[in-house]
Amino acid sequence: MSNQPKPIDFRDTQAQFANYIRDPANNPAPADIETRRMTIYQELFYNNIQGFIANGFPVIRKLMDDDSWHAMIRDFMIKHKSKTPLFHEIAREFLSYLENERDTNNDPPFFYELAHYEWVELALSVSTEEIPAEPANPGDIMAAKLDTSPLARLLQYQYPVHQISPEFQPGSPAKSAVHLLVYRAVDDSIVFLEFNPVSARLFGLISEGLTGQKAAEQIVTELQHPNAEVVIKGAKNLLQDWFNRRIIFQA
Repeated sequence: MSNQPKPIDFRDTQAQFANYIRDPANNPAPADIETRRMTIYQELFYNNIQGFIANGFPVIRKLMDDDSWHAMIRDFMIKHKSKTPLFHEIAREFLSYLENERDTNNDPPFFYELAHYEWVELALSVSTEEIPAEPANPGDIMAAKLDTSPLARLLQYQYPVHQISPEFQPGSPAKSAVHLLVYRAVDDSIVFLEFNPVSARLFGLISEGLTGQKAAEQIVTELQHPNAEVVIKGAKNLLQDWFNRRIIFQA
């Protein structure tokens, strides 16, 4: 039997390296790498991850004290196995961690919805989708076939996530669903519009391919509204505003 030492398996070293980077408090560093170097690697990796998440979720960062924030980032690094090597996708991975792996017992009840809202803002800001530079005039906007912007998202939450701040942290859901349209404007700024249930329904029906007229008529039926012309006029005004904002276009 040979007394030769077992050759070092690079995969074992790589696993040790990754485990130490994720959780240095509970995993030994690879024995053949200088401690000073491993500390530098660990700190650089952590600071990069922490920085990306802080930039992607600025309101959540403001709501948390330093100890709680850093404990959450370390927990994310330990528990979540990211499926992408792209830094700009870290925010999506963090959202997945909040939904599937984080112990949320001590989080505010609005925590995940706020994170989702902030992630949508970030996703729209880095999207490679484009909107028409000079949209064609739809003429009769109620009769035109319309498309919605690929840079617009209709969202529904239980909490008024667009209002949450260190000074306003609701402990219970709003009395009715919160409808928001978040979109990237032509100047690349991220804008939100607060919708009521009717405007949210109108946008949803337009997204499904209905004309403004058909959508308004369907809403009249659903509401059993006694004055169809009021609903139709309101829908026309909304569609014109959305067209001016480049949220909808002629198909």
